Amino acid sequence: MFRYIALFVLTLSVHAVQAAALPERMKSWEGITEYRLENGMSILLAPDATQGVIHVDLVYLTGSLADPDQFGGMAHFLEHMMFKGTAQRTGEQLLTGLRERGIQFNATTSFDRTRYSAMFSADQAKLDFLLNLEAERMVSPVFSEADMSAELDVIRQEIARAQNDPLAMLGAKMSAQAWSGQAYGRSVLGRYDELRRLTPEDLRQFHAHYYHPNNTVLVLTGGFEIEPALASITEHFATISPSSHAINVPKLPSLHYGQGKARVYQGNLNVFALGYGLPSSLDEHNAMLAVLADVLAGEPHGRLYRSLVVPGKVQSVFALPQLFRQGGQFMVGATLAKGQSHQVVQPMFTAQLEALLEQPVTADELARAQASMRSLKGLIMNDPASLSDILSESAALGDWQLQLRRLARIDALDLQQVQAQIELLLANKKPVMGYLLTEQENEGRGWLSKVRALLSDGDTTVASIARPQPSVPDGVVTTLSGELPDLDEFNAHIKSIEHSIQRDELSNGMKVALRPLPGTSGMVSGQLNLRFGDQGSLRGTQAVSRLTGLLLMRGTHNRSYQDVVDRTNQLGAGFSVVPQGGMLVVRFVSPAENLAELLQLIAEVLQKPSFPQHEFELVKRQQRQALQIPSDNPAEVALVELRRQTETDYPQGDIRRYLEPEEMIAALDAVTRDDVVRFHQDFYGAQHGEIALSGDFDSARITATLDTLWGSWMSLAPYQRILAMHRDQPPVRREVDAGSTGGHYLGRIYFAANSDTEEDAEIFLVEHILGRHPLASRLGKRLREQEQLTYDLSSSIRVPTTGDHAFVSIHGDFTAGQGERLANIVKEEVARIAEFGITQHELDLAKRTILSERRRALNNDQTILGLLPRQLAEGTTMESWIIRNQEYIEAGLEQVNAAARRYFNAAKMVEIIAGPE
Repeated sequence: MFRYIALFVLTLSVHAVQAAALPERMKSWEGITEYRLENGMSILLAPDATQGVIHVDLVYLTGSLADPDQFGGMAHFLEHMMFKGTAQRTGEQLLTGLRERGIQFNATTSFDRTRYSAMFSADQAKLDFLLNLEAERMVSPVFSEADMSAELDVIRQEIARAQNDPLAMLGAKMSAQAWSGQAYGRSVLGRYDELRRLTPEDLRQFHAHYYHPNNTVLVLTGGFEIEPALASITEHFATISPSSHAINVPKLPSLHYGQGKARVYQGNLNVFALGYGLPSSLDEHNAMLAVLADVLAGEPHGRLYRSLVVPGKVQSVFALPQLFRQGGQFMVGATLAKGQSHQVVQPMFTAQLEALLEQPVTADELARAQASMRSLKGLIMNDPASLSDILSESAALGDWQLQLRRLARIDALDLQQVQAQIELLLANKKPVMGYLLTEQENEGRGWLSKVRALLSDGDTTVASIARPQPSVPDGVVTTLSGELPDLDEFNAHIKSIEHSIQRDELSNGMKVALRPLPGTSGMVSGQLNLRFGDQGSLRGTQAVSRLTGLLLMRGTHNRSYQDVVDRTNQLGAGFSVVPQGGMLVVRFVSPAENLAELLQLIAEVLQKPSFPQHEFELVKRQQRQALQIPSDNPAEVALVELRRQTETDYPQGDIRRYLEPEEMIAALDAVTRDDVVRFHQDFYGAQHGEIALSGDFDSARITATLDTLWGSWMSLAPYQRILAMHRDQPPVRREVDAGSTGGHYLGRIYFAANSDTEEDAEIFLVEHILGRHPLASRLGKRLREQEQLTYDLSSSIRVPTTGDHAFVSIHGDFTAGQGERLANIVKEEVARIAEFGITQHELDLAKRTILSERRRALNNDQTILGLLPRQLAEGTTMESWIIRNQEYIEAGLEQVNAAARRYFNAAKMVEIIAGPE
């Protein structure tokens, strides 16, 4: 008792404002300024007045490399425990304060750092609250044996989930081989048998050694003002004393990147990979790694892609640099199709890498790589989330300017520099060889049973696992602070957004929404939807419609696939084309000055594809190969089984019907190039589609451009939107085999509803309380916090504007053998909320949280852009958001509980338990 009183008094004295000096300005670079407090805390500020959100990262320059030899995973365990409260507030109060202010919060641990991240609507009061909370956690966190015991089981779930990912396990095994199980070859998550011996005192000592301002970098990006932010930082952190001891970066033992082989027998994929050792992140020899990755694996020009993928020797290739503060590895590999052999692929693969020494990178290859990366720096600088991320990770590597400066200098690289660095990487070095093999290739060796047995030891080397967004845990009875978000201000903001949108139609009826944002420095973003066909004309077209969409970028009558890629990169732009049955979605981004040219290029790709025979055969083969190797990922297996249970009642040929892999392969085999050409001629056109743009552009000029490009392009096929209508689904619980160390639960409650349904807002409120937040919801509190059965169970909801096919999904991972127990508790909680309803406190908190989240969402221009195509298709505007806000405010406890009784029927659930046998 006296210890806690003393700690509380100490904390009060720490936070007393004693006219502390403002941080010293250290240096500035391209709108980013570094400051430093007298206690050694570094601060990076990158304000952008055009942004409506603030991103905050508090980075402790200590990660798993600092774990004691006998306690692997301690840094990560501490990260979890930092959410359990401080001397000033309980964990319940801490999380409630975050949730009711709409602060999205996360934390991750890697080898070189531990990072606490937050994002919220631009509001100085919210920033003050968060900084105060972080200062408390730096000085006076509270750890208890009960909290540690509960959180240990949650971490065990994390370990199981990591072990269930075959590709992650391959990377982990290769790292362990390379560094002899030490340093970067040691698990960030740790081993369960070591973690369970930790005590609260162990965590206190670790925290007391490393969690100090002189071992911290605070990063702020987005919509804040510098002076109030600095004042708040000073108030909360300046009087915290620096450590009285030296905090050194853990020095690695005298290790050299090793050799040898790493094998993983798991899942259905076959992968071959090579890992080459890298110097520390700050070494300038690493500057050419992005160029090398593009030269090797870029599509369609990469050497590995052209020599192995195009002729069908492998299914796909990849190249991935991994940089850490004191080392790293360059991983390059290939995914093999069914029937392809590692023994055959390996010599061809290594020959291509060795050829780099005799056949140096060409001027064309370097220029192509430089063009592909030229726009990245601008994209990052104009996105507060990406900027905060890259500044935080660069700071952890030893220089906050590191990655941005390398991007800025990419054009300065010459062939001699690139070749010299490649030779340094490859010459006279033997890489670690990695083999991911299917379980069937290791039958009789007992590997799978050994992996499951190892689960109790928690052996994994996954580098970084994200913590779910925290919210209110069980038992909170405190009064909510403050009032609901200012609804008048929020609705006025919505009206201003609608006022900024120009809605129109092209000559052929294509709907347009333009949102010019003069003065914004970011790129112009857009989305184009093409809609075509009806239920009758699209019958039996699943395969041909998919192939047509995938082939559009593979060449036009005037350009090859490579020409399309090169021109896009030369414009500093990007676009993607995604087929979705009777719909095609194109998303794009461009510098304002090149927007018209990018739109012209996209129009050429969509309207004048040449469908080259060799590309047709390549894409068709890749699609076939992918279908021949079904995913073993439990979440994907569960979704496939759910579709099998609920989407096979459509008539044969209906485009909404689920096709088994064998059926889709047969359909693909029947498609010819002539079928693709004919489908494009008959179905493609713009008159039933939508296009939306957001950014700094001349709306009159762009409207004219759009009408020229798409205003006369007409689809010949009849069109009628295919609505998804509610169909009674027989309740079922299906168990299917998937994974090796854990599984995935997917449950759905189907019902008839749409946005015109009287209880629409009430349904959303019930779903939010039931499971939306992994920590705060009823399901999260029961299954994660109380039962420790899952790491990340949550729910989601779909209620359409048209049609009435509505459902609530509940999904989450579990360890082997726990699937049925988890499913039983899910149904129990669904039945409980339907029978007994919710409390007034839960309702009030849900309203506050939902409105805060909606307000934050509409501070993001990309979120607003994403709303526009659907609004155009459905004939709605932003006014619907104002109506929904009012519906949330007016929802009463009786009406919400009535909606819970009517729509949340546990007895009608469709449930899939995908896990190991």
